[in-house]
Amino acid sequence: MTVVVCSENRRTDWDDLIAQCADATSGHLWQWRDVVGSAYGFDSHYLIAQDSRGRPVAAAPFIFVRSLLYGSELSSMPYLDYGGICHADGLDSASRNAAQADLINYARELASKLRAKRLHIRSLMQMEPPFEVSTEKVAQHLSLSSTIDEQMRRLPSERRNRLKRIEKLQLGVDVTDATDPAALADFCATYSENMRDLGSPTHGRRFFSNLVNGFRDRLSLIRVRSKGRVVAAGLAMNFRGSMMLPWSGATFEARPVYATNALYWRAIQLGIESGCHTFDFGRSSVGSGIFEFKRQWGPTPVQPYWSTLYLSPHASAPRERKSLQTISRLWRHMPLGVARAFGPGLRRGISN
Repeated sequence: MTVVVCSENRRTDWDDLIAQCADATSGHLWQWRDVVGSAYGFDSHYLIAQDSRGRPVAAAPFIFVRSLLYGSELSSMPYLDYGGICHADGLDSASRNAAQADLINYARELASKLRAKRLHIRSLMQMEPPFEVSTEKVAQHLSLSSTIDEQMRRLPSERRNRLKRIEKLQLGVDVTDATDPAALADFCATYSENMRDLGSPTHGRRFFSNLVNGFRDRLSLIRVRSKGRVVAAGLAMNFRGSMMLPWSGATFEARPVYATNALYWRAIQLGIESGCHTFDFGRSSVGSGIFEFKRQWGPTPVQPYWSTLYLSPHASAPRERKSLQTISRLWRHMPLGVARAFGPGLRRGISN
């Protein structure tokens, strides 16, 4: 096996390979390098393993995240749940293992050359030592029915009752083109307010503008209104029959009217209407409020692995740094305008 860095002129090779990999995720799509590169100026290193005939057989996308607060990291993939290595269908076990080993070795050498403090891989496949593996968060995948009525019947009774109450509240719910400027502005305002309340700096308008332009064929924007005001919004993404809602937010006014329930139910309906077989609720900490909210829809737990190789003697996970914990506590009390102005500058260096 040989490993090469896939430059812009080899995008077709990358796209063709990803199309042949059943274990590829939305994090393997080429557009991410443009989204993150344009928004934050980070360099991408998309690696391809080739067999003895020069045929691409495995791939691993990496982005070099630079952060003064937390140290630099070569990550696959930052800001997303999934990344890591994907393999061409039909590749035998020995070839898969060889390709994976060569890609990891190349990435490790690259991280050292870049003086990264960490090599970080997010995947549904667990990395072996010396990687340290985090399993503290669990994804939840809901199997979708062929019709909305059938999906409603399959929901746990508590969730069905909640949705019936929502109908009586007459919330306004719409799905629109994610590139619509007014809709995107509504989403960004709602999302940034929610993230501020959670104590987390948020991506800014530039990041999301790049996102919807890069993935316009895969994204839909959902808004929930109460008394004419947008109180919940999310960007739904479709990848190979899996609908997900990776970016969503709700304001304080959303709680008494169950607007988050309305948002997720519309995203699930959208998945069924689009012919999807799965709704991916994403990762959350077991036992947390958001984990319990997702669990009540009846999904199946799926364990993703976030594997980290520490390349510096004093390197640590950003979540373990007291500075991040302090910022989170202070951020909840930040004036919203200030949080929106300075949040993206901080968010760029936090790969989670």
